[in-house]
Amino acid sequence: MYITPKKFLLFFISIMFLFLFNFFSIKKVNSAGESLVCPGLKMFKNWCAGEHIENNEKACLVVARPQRSQGNYTKRGTTTTTIYHLLTQDNQGVFYITAGYIYKNASFVTINIDKKNKFELRLIENDSAWTDDDSIDQDIIKAMKKGNTMKVIGYSTRGTKTTDTYSLMGFTAAYKYISQICDITN
Repeated sequence: MYITPKKFLLFFISIMFLFLFNFFSIKKVNSAGESLVCPGLKMFKNWCAGEHIENNEKACLVVARPQRSQGNYTKRGTTTTTIYHLLTQDNQGVFYITAGYIYKNASFVTINIDKKNKFELRLIENDSAWTDDDSIDQDIIKAMKKGNTMKVIGYSTRGTKTTDTYSLMGFTAAYKYISQICDITN
């Protein structure tokens, strides 16, 4: 069975986040019932940033949980937005969403930043969504740096619409930090 580099990265990043989130504790609960504390990472307002090294592979990442989650659901797993650099795979500024539920087949995820910038993530696998286009990732990151609020809209396998709202306060500083520790100019 051939595993594409993108699937390997998603697997690597997923394992890394399971490890990191096992150490996260509740600090201040938001209306989504979630909080983000960053043991071993630096906190930049609503974003955690840092590096993780495993099997001689260094990943620099920034991650956040939504400030608010809306939808008619009773159970949902961890929801995050992540941007990472994985230098050994020559990946810089990869934008990645984890929904906390399995996405509906043949659906896509919509990203709205300040109601001005709209993007669609069309690569969906289980509870993950991303783009396979570096230029779209870079456009999302540019909009996030200039923005205040990001909404992520997706649909579960049951057809439930969810809207997760993220504050972008601290994102620019967090992204600059991970770029510095991974020696990336942006």
